[in-house]
Amino acid sequence: MLRIEKTIPKFRVLYVDGDLMYAAKGYRIYKSSDGGEHWILDGKIKDIKYSLIGGIRLLARLLRVEVSGMMILEDGTRVVIAKKGIFVAKPGSKAYVRTLKILRGSKPMNMCQDRDGNLYFGEYLLNGPFLQEERDEVHMYTSEDGGYSWRICYTFPKNTVRHIHGVYYDKFTDKIWFASGDRGNECIIGNTDNGFKTINIVKQGGQKYRAVKLFFYKDCIVYGTDTQIEKNHIYRFERKSGNEICLQEVQGSVISGVQVGEEICISTAVEPSEVNTHPYVHLWYSPDGKRWKDVYRVKHDSLSLKYFQFAKMQFPYHAIIGNRLIATGHAVEGLDGKTVFFSLDV
Repeated sequence: MLRIEKTIPKFRVLYVDGDLMYAAKGYRIYKSSDGGEHWILDGKIKDIKYSLIGGIRLLARLLRVEVSGMMILEDGTRVVIAKKGIFVAKPGSKAYVRTLKILRGSKPMNMCQDRDGNLYFGEYLLNGPFLQEERDEVHMYTSEDGGYSWRICYTFPKNTVRHIHGVYYDKFTDKIWFASGDRGNECIIGNTDNGFKTINIVKQGGQKYRAVKLFFYKDCIVYGTDTQIEKNHIYRFERKSGNEICLQEVQGSVISGVQVGEEICISTAVEPSEVNTHPYVHLWYSPDGKRWKDVYRVKHDSLSLKYFQFAKMQFPYHAIIGNRLIATGHAVEGLDGKTVFFSLDV
C-alpha cells in the first residue's frame, strides 16, 4: 500500500517538472520551485463569474468549476483548461486570458501537444442521454500558435460519437491518438498522422473500447475501460498484430491516470451504477504496463455522486517522481480538494 507523506489543502497540483510545480487554488495559479514546500502566485485566471465560485469548494463541485489541466510550452507560455474556456498566460505575465470560449459542454477532458508544438483537444459535451441514438456532430480543435487562436481541424459527423474522452501524443509513432464514447460504435480508439485531416480507426465497438486514458509503449498501447454498464478492466493491444490482452479487472471506471516512462498509475472512479457498486476509489500501479498492483483505496465522501461529481483521484502531468506519487482527491473522504504526496514503495 502507498503511504501518505504529506498533504496540501485546497491546492490541486497540475504540472510537475522535477522540483518545479504549478497548482490551482480556485482560479489562481501558484508555483513552487522546491517540490511544494513554498508557493508563490503565478497568475490569475481572468473570469470574474467563475473565479468567485471556484473559491467555494462545494459550489465549485456542484457547478463543475475547476482548473482541470495545464501545459507549459517551450517558450514559457502557460495554457490551462477551466470551465467554459481555454486560458493562456504569456511568458512573464500573471494574467491567464481566455483565448477560446467553450460553447458546448463545460470543458474538454484534456489537451495534448504534437512534436511540432501544435495543440489539440476534442469536445466533451453531454450530447444526449446514454441510450439516445441521435447525436450532434463533435469537433476536434487545434492551435498552431501556442493556444492564442483555435480552429476546428476535424468534425465527427452526426450520430458518430457522443463526445471525445481524450487526445494523446504518441512519441513512438509521431501520431495523435483519440478515444471517444459512449455507446456501441461510438466507442473508438483511433489516431491521425496528419493533424486530423484524416483519421484511422484502430478499435471500435462496445464497452471494451470505451477508454479515457491511453498509455504508450514501443510495442503496445494500454488503457482502462470507462463504463457503468459492465465490469471495468485494463487492456493492452499489440501495435503490430492488434491482438488484445485483458490484464486486470478493476473496481470502477478508469477516468484518471498518468504515465511517466514505463510506470503507470490509474485511479478508479465511484459513480452510480448497477454493475459497479464498489464504494471505494482505488489506485492501481504498474512498473511496466503489464503487471498491476492495487496500492491504495479511499471511500467516497457522503455528498451526492449525482450532484457533487464522481469520486476519484486526479494526477498532474508527470505525477511520478522517483518513489513519490502526487495526486489530488476529488469527492473522497478526508482528501477532497487536497493534493497528496505518496511514498511509492511498491
